[in-house]
Amino acid sequence: MTTIYLKSAYEAPSEAVKAAAAEGLVTIVEQPALNADMLLAHKGLITGNQLDQNAMALMREALAAFLDAGGRWFFNGHMVRPLVEGMSQYRPIEAPKRADFDLSPVNAHPLFSGIELSKLETNKGVAGFYGRGCNPLPEGAVAVNGLGPARVPVDWVWARPKGGRIFSHAGNDLGSRGLEWNLSGELTRRMIDWTLGGPCLDPWPSAPALPAAELPLAAPETYGGMRMSSRTGRRVVALSCGTYYNIRSLEGPRYTEVFDVICAPEELADILRPDDILWVPCRTPAQRMIAQKDVIARHLTAGGTVVALGESRSDLWLPHVDFTGTPTNWWWWLDPAANLGVRVTEAAASHPLMAGIGDNEATWHLHGWFTPPDDATVLARDGEDRAILYEDKVTTSGTMILSSLDPMFHHGSHFMPATTRFLDRLVPNLRAYAHV
Repeated sequence: MTTIYLKSAYEAPSEAVKAAAAEGLVTIVEQPALNADMLLAHKGLITGNQLDQNAMALMREALAAFLDAGGRWFFNGHMVRPLVEGMSQYRPIEAPKRADFDLSPVNAHPLFSGIELSKLETNKGVAGFYGRGCNPLPEGAVAVNGLGPARVPVDWVWARPKGGRIFSHAGNDLGSRGLEWNLSGELTRRMIDWTLGGPCLDPWPSAPALPAAELPLAAPETYGGMRMSSRTGRRVVALSCGTYYNIRSLEGPRYTEVFDVICAPEELADILRPDDILWVPCRTPAQRMIAQKDVIARHLTAGGTVVALGESRSDLWLPHVDFTGTPTNWWWWLDPAANLGVRVTEAAASHPLMAGIGDNEATWHLHGWFTPPDDATVLARDGEDRAILYEDKVTTSGTMILSSLDPMFHHGSHFMPATTRFLDRLVPNLRAYAHV
């Protein structure tokens, strides 16, 4: 029996995953193809931080059966829709300082044997990528690695009373850590080996070391779920692919009132009206938007509006988009003299979507730039004078607002306060923009 690597993202799996698939150890499965029979036919399951937790919630019974039969699930990310009985909603460290991201072992686990945790703690000297909180420990689970003085259990393993095991890593995918030290491939191979029944905590410890009794965690949030609205007038229709960062950003209390409709991309054909503003959050898996390309084209032809944020490959599913990606420098701010040079343009000063947004609110890091069509309105530029946010009212009968910035991913990940400041202005501005 092999392990399922569940592919929720648009990008191809890592070379280590592809090599394991070539060896017959891994079956790469696109998430929409996953079903109960397929789960039961495999020994292990690996999911990443772009997992569609809405779709997975519909498979709770199948997941329970898989685990009851002795299956092993390696879960990466924030569990905001508890998918297994006994698990609860992800909670971040409240108001963290740098010391709260120090990574240390709580109970030794073979998966990390011989690996210096200091090599996983930072990425180019920046802390917080490994994790910023925890999926709370289920009863009987054993903390593996902890964050900060309280040893917040960012990693834990759980032998479920009814069978099976879950390894929770509450951060960016573990297989993407340790890049500077060429550890990502090794970590991926160890994850795969663990799901196939590799070394774990055997025998199970009777008195494991514990995190602090009181953990410095923020209170749980309430997420209201997908919703519809039949109200007349212009609506803001937000797409959600069920990722943890979509769920928090769209359904969390901070912004949710702005969105009239929260739906999956596959529902658009039955929902979208010509006067709607379609909001596509950053890091929406592009394959799900490519499948809706004709629906979105009809919306623009009818005079509709599309706002598409960064890292969603809008160039693959929107017309007339010329985008150039660039390697991301997220460590620039470690140099006090550094400046990305992001500038909000003069045109932005009178644009209703940009009210209150200045250079500082639009600066965290960059993923690429656009070459806008002639007569488009550029709202923000990078330090090389290239467009990173613009409005196009010229190439279609509708309006497209394109950005390479990815604020909802970072806000949803409790990471980079500048992104929340940006959204605190941009999202409410949608209402003013809707009535222009």
